[in-house]
Amino acid sequence: MSNAQSSKTIVQCNGVDIAIDVVGPDSGPTVVLLHAGAESRNVWSPITPTLNAAGWRTIAPDFRGHGESGRAPQYRFDDFLDDTAILVEALAGSPIVFVGGSIGGVTGLVLLGEQRVQADGIVLLDVPTAPQPQAGHNERNKISTARKRGNPAVESVDATFLSGDFLAALLEDLQRWRRAGVNVKVPSLLVRGTRSDVVDDRALALLRTDIPHIEVRDVDAGHLVARDQPEEVAELLIEFLADIKNDSDVSGG
Repeated sequence: MSNAQSSKTIVQCNGVDIAIDVVGPDSGPTVVLLHAGAESRNVWSPITPTLNAAGWRTIAPDFRGHGESGRAPQYRFDDFLDDTAILVEALAGSPIVFVGGSIGGVTGLVLLGEQRVQADGIVLLDVPTAPQPQAGHNERNKISTARKRGNPAVESVDATFLSGDFLAALLEDLQRWRRAGVNVKVPSLLVRGTRSDVVDDRALALLRTDIPHIEVRDVDAGHLVARDQPEEVAELLIEFLADIKNDSDVSGG
């Protein structure tokens, strides 16, 4: 691969400007990095150089209402799905692998499981197909606490998103997560935070029922795995991505 080229790109998705960091040539193997709710694309900064050095193009957007992306009057999960599908079509090469934490992981899961996009692999960072509702509410409370304390990451997020019912609505539709999971047939990896209660034993058992072929790796992290352990996440991604790239090279993809 030639030397990686980096640029900040703006893609308009349904009337909202989405800010994206794109690193690497215009075509070729691509990792789409989807951050958690109340984070921004900056969470991937310690990880992308490792992926780029291994020959992968990286696309890391700010979700609408987050970071440098535009704001909206209200926020719905389907808007996040639409935005991501649009930018993948506009920017991604092949093969494509989704990597997502929390809301970002659910976005990749549902896009792939509902066949909104074609992808060659998915990595879920502490994301199950059926979390305990209380675990989701706990994460929502953590975001609220961080907002009250003036956490810089949360300050870059639209207050309407933080104060709205986005997460509550998402957690009310867990059957959609499970239906999507059952349809995921590509190589899959779960990176579970051992200090998180989101993927407990029950949730892990259901995830393995829905996606029987999924690999599982535990890391010493909370729910926001990419933020807590970026170096270890990068190493796990390189291991996982190598097999996908090799398979693509063999098949001529």
